[in-house]
Amino acid sequence: MKKVIVEGGRIVRFARRLRDLAEVVPNDFCSLREGVLYPRRGGPGVVDYFFFCCAHQFGFWHLEEDRYSRPMIARVGGVEWKGSDYVFRCATRAWARRPDFFSPRALAAVTDREWAEVFADDDGLNPLPMWEEHLEIIRGSLAWFRERGGKPEDIVERANRAPRVLSAFLSGAGDIPGYSEDPLRKKLYLLALTLQNRPEGFLRVNDPEVMGPIIDYHLQRSVLRAGLVEVRDPGLRGRLASRRLVAEEEEAAVRRAAFRAVEKLMALSGLSPAAIDYFFFTNRRRCPEMEEPRCSSCPVNSVCARRTELFQPVFRTPDY
Repeated sequence: MKKVIVEGGRIVRFARRLRDLAEVVPNDFCSLREGVLYPRRGGPGVVDYFFFCCAHQFGFWHLEEDRYSRPMIARVGGVEWKGSDYVFRCATRAWARRPDFFSPRALAAVTDREWAEVFADDDGLNPLPMWEEHLEIIRGSLAWFRERGGKPEDIVERANRAPRVLSAFLSGAGDIPGYSEDPLRKKLYLLALTLQNRPEGFLRVNDPEVMGPIIDYHLQRSVLRAGLVEVRDPGLRGRLASRRLVAEEEEAAVRRAAFRAVEKLMALSGLSPAAIDYFFFTNRRRCPEMEEPRCSSCPVNSVCARRTELFQPVFRTPDY
């Protein structure tokens, strides 16, 4: 018996519901707090910025005694920012001071003191839980560009000249450290859709069918609670509910099932992976990590299994 399966009937109902929701739209990675959370449109160095930031979308939570403890939240400019938004906010602050900061040439000269400033909170501390892994990705990426020459904009320009733009982009950027490690390509797909959906339209995709689901831990929690994925193994289900570390093969089983479930959801709804990703990412405010879900205000409440005790696999990795 498989430990984790995809629940096809519920996916059909979810697809119908999502099609009817006006709020299921992609993020343009600009309009929301433009110039604060994301760089202003039309500015220099934005492609470099996203190549950097999307590689660092991982590990935004704390582990204590083999158990998920709490999400990473820190204050910048008097405002609390959570995980992914914290990275974007700090990087936008650095970009505003120096738009070429995230070019490979400039990054090669960044000192440890400057890194401390880039990701410092209002208390002057770097709160990122997996900082050593972030540093490894920075060093690996710099070595990759140093060996091959060029810059991120070159990869985008070559892809835009190719017959199949997204396919060429995924091939061109897919072996950069920070993007090459994940077989489900979460961060790579995220990078592609940011460059596609920004107002500047950096990546002119003509083969959207190539884009796959973006499976992070928020989405895994969502599909588990919604019942799009069912855990049949009682031991694994117990570990998910108690937020304890799981084995690598257990995490992989849940994540692969989540990938298949969202693929089916995309096919049945006709919605893009960008729209589905952003819906579940923003809906996490109604179905959060640490508080009781607010099911009555959730737009998919009528089709959700409401297995609110379930949690995403607790598993440390820089891959996503």
